[in-house]
Amino acid sequence: MVNKKNIYLIFFLFTSIIFSNDFIPEKEKRFFLSDLKKQMGYFRLKINENEIAFSRLDNNNIVFILPLQSRRNNYEEIILISFGCIGRSIINQINNETKNNSPGLIPSIITIECVIPNIREETFLSASINNKILIQFIDGTINSEFFWQEVKSSVQLTTGSHWMNKTPSIFLTDIDYENLISTRMALESRENPKVEKLLGLASKASYIPGLENKLQNMLIDHMKNNHTELMAVVLGYQPTEDQIIRIGKQFFYHAQKPTKSITIIHTSDSLRYVWKGNTYPESLDDFYKKYRLKYPRKKQEID
Repeated sequence: MVNKKNIYLIFFLFTSIIFSNDFIPEKEKRFFLSDLKKQMGYFRLKINENEIAFSRLDNNNIVFILPLQSRRNNYEEIILISFGCIGRSIINQINNETKNNSPGLIPSIITIECVIPNIREETFLSASINNKILIQFIDGTINSEFFWQEVKSSVQLTTGSHWMNKTPSIFLTDIDYENLISTRMALESRENPKVEKLLGLASKASYIPGLENKLQNMLIDHMKNNHTELMAVVLGYQPTEDQIIRIGKQFFYHAQKPTKSITIIHTSDSLRYVWKGNTYPESLDDFYKKYRLKYPRKKQEID
């Protein structure tokens, strides 16, 4: 049987390779953990603060890691509830940011590490999710079924002596940067007649099985055809297929919101990115200045 302490030791060695040692203020950690303990307490779930980790990656992602122990037959429930509690704490942090007009501790990536007891040996499950996907689950933009599919797509399992040796792709990109790009793209595309037609259908999609996924894929294709050049310029490299899909999904969800809401979200994303010591990408402004000269903000007939 795998010893739990050995599992965490191996995971510590794994994370120490990819995580930088940038300091995260203890006060910010305390505020976040205090709220999370409150949220978890509603479901009678306890957390061990000594095992929880906040880490800043070299690419500026802030990763929150929550170790859990489940029973063999309830790990899915424990993981889903825990993600929900973390999501509510993140939303409370964002609200606190808005209230005080100052940055808080908002993890870019949320990782849950769950030890699942089996008959012969323990299984170690790791799942990581983008903070935007988690927020959209909490505010009802996406349902639990879709969210669980997103969680499952990131899962890595380890049993016995077989250890995962692949770094999840979500760790290798700046998630906050992706979020900023996706909301700006949604904001600029909001008056595009083709996008608006698809969004009009999206409002009815929940009543037609399979339609929402088709519309999402159509919007992602639209983004690929019209914004791949932008992403390559702003990112500084040709985006991978996984990255295009990740940004495309956020583009789809944000584009369904009113322009005012998208503006607020993009402002929040931009401030958070700048608060981390970055500069808002000039290439993003330059691209859309040229884009608007070529395609003025005026509804045109659909081809």
